[in-house]
Amino acid sequence: MPRLIVTLVTGAVFLVACQDQSAKTDSITNQAANGVAVKSQTTPPNTPNGKSSEPENENATMRSDRDSNATIPAAFHGRWGMNGNDCTSTRGDAKGLITISADRIDFYESRATPVKVTGSYAENFTAEFAFTGEGQSWTKLENLKLTNSSKTMVRTDKDGSFSYQRCA
Repeated sequence: MPRLIVTLVTGAVFLVACQDQSAKTDSITNQAANGVAVKSQTTPPNTPNGKSSEPENENATMRSDRDSNATIPAAFHGRWGMNGNDCTSTRGDAKGLITISADRIDFYESRATPVKVTGSYAENFTAEFAFTGEGQSWTKLENLKLTNSSKTMVRTDKDGSFSYQRCA
């Protein structure tokens, strides 16, 4: 009987732990789908307390590791919105607006600098980006693809695909 109780309690704890992680993942996925900048939830390796050894300065983008040729092609430069209001808002609430230049992508609450280019073509660009935002730093592989005569851009990463329209 005691062995059965221990087995049931252990199973219940395991289910709660798995359910809690699933809720966090669903929340992050929903935020990303709604155009909200999502910061990394992963504890950096060799840091038991979760503190990164990276500088906390939001403008620090690990440039020492950056490939000097890691630039975003001119075809992608400009302002891009997930919906029409992102391009026209004057209140600073355009959460789906991104601005792309040769050396960075500016999101609502984060910025990304290309660190290593893995594919660069006329309308298709893939690179590892160093992100900073809200006091955190992380890296992520991003793909940018132009369609519809370069009026539409699809940004794809491990969290999904996000479509943007070029702002006028």
